[in-house]
Amino acid sequence: MTAVAVQPLACFGTPGVDKLRRGFEYERPVSDDAELLQRIRNGAQEQFAELVRRHQSHVFSILYRYERDHHRLEDLAQETFLKAWRSLDQFDGRAPFQHWLSKIAVHAALDHLRKQKRSQHEIGFPELGEDALDWLHGEEKPSELDANQAREILNTAMSRLSPEDKLVLTLLEIEDRSVKEISALTGWTSVTVRVRALRARARLKKALEGLVL
Repeated sequence: MTAVAVQPLACFGTPGVDKLRRGFEYERPVSDDAELLQRIRNGAQEQFAELVRRHQSHVFSILYRYERDHHRLEDLAQETFLKAWRSLDQFDGRAPFQHWLSKIAVHAALDHLRKQKRSQHEIGFPELGEDALDWLHGEEKPSELDANQAREILNTAMSRLSPEDKLVLTLLEIEDRSVKEISALTGWTSVTVRVRALRARARLKKALEGLVL
């Protein structure tokens, strides 16, 4: 397939930050993806923009778990679709196109987490806020901690995990995906997913305990 430049996602109606925060409504494609892919392979390469339009909300919903900055999020989505375009010949159609695209998005997220980890500074107590610190030290009842404060504590602990640990916990505990689904998305075996999840939970518990030391 001859390479072409995929335009910035904004050209295809990239969802705004408010919509990302509210969640996504998935639209049913007007025609089957397989039919559209066949037209692209037959030379109608400009119709790849239609695939982007159909699936961009789904890609954003995956990536938004790992990056909340809107500009970096757009870059990640752009990277995902570029990778899909460049490897389109590898898509064999045995699974739905969206499943294949989801796998590319998850790997893009994992690469992003690895880059973040290399440049990340350690988050300290002052950055947590007084209410969260009181809760960690047992000076406040769990029921008095609001959702934002609880999320702040969890994010701080998660930031101390490896990219792989953060990915498997997000997929398993936050997105409520099955071991089989995670295996398909990551390429890890089911046994590897279970072992990584078990170890990640233990490391998260240790990270949370470390916040009160």
